[in-house]
Amino acid sequence: MPVTRRPYPLLLLLTVCIWGASCKNNTPDNDNEPPSADSAYFSIRQFTKDQIHTYYGMPFTLYRVSHMNGAVDSTIVSFFDMDWSSILGIFSATDISPRKYIGKYAFSVADDETTGDRGYSYTSIDPKAFTRLLQINTDPSNNRITSIYIETAKRDFWGNKTQKLLYVPMHIIQIQETEGNLLGKARSLRVDYRFMQTDEVEQF
Repeated sequence: MPVTRRPYPLLLLLTVCIWGASCKNNTPDNDNEPPSADSAYFSIRQFTKDQIHTYYGMPFTLYRVSHMNGAVDSTIVSFFDMDWSSILGIFSATDISPRKYIGKYAFSVADDETTGDRGYSYTSIDPKAFTRLLQINTDPSNNRITSIYIETAKRDFWGNKTQKLLYVPMHIIQIQETEGNLLGKARSLRVDYRFMQTDEVEQF
């Protein structure tokens, strides 16, 4: 069973993790303000900025695969041609670092014996919250972030929308969305952006 701890010590740990790794609208319940210096919870926005600072300008090639209501489409895309505004906006909208969210998430830590990762989880206490789950996995041997997984949900009279977001640094960005509408058909979309290795790119 996960051991529950106070979230404040985690901020320092994850800040170290991020900078260690860097050495290299439609945004419900979120402000467009920068993360506060005294934020209590992990900041997706700050992590995103650090990743951009670390990898911006590198000539990555990605394999984009989209699944839309059962139809599959794939293409090769350049890092510079991607719609980063939309992608980053989806992840930034899940940020829970502003202090107004303190006390609204249950925090837990658990070690995965299979992968060896240590998972830090924030689970929403409020059933109406946009960000329902934020999980940060790290490698305990060096404190590097190995993956970030997020679940969101938004419901109103007209329908509902849920998301499952995954980011494994320099391996995959995955966005899954499911929408149900009072009027019209339900919609299911999953888009994978897989970072291609040099030998894979040379085949094209």
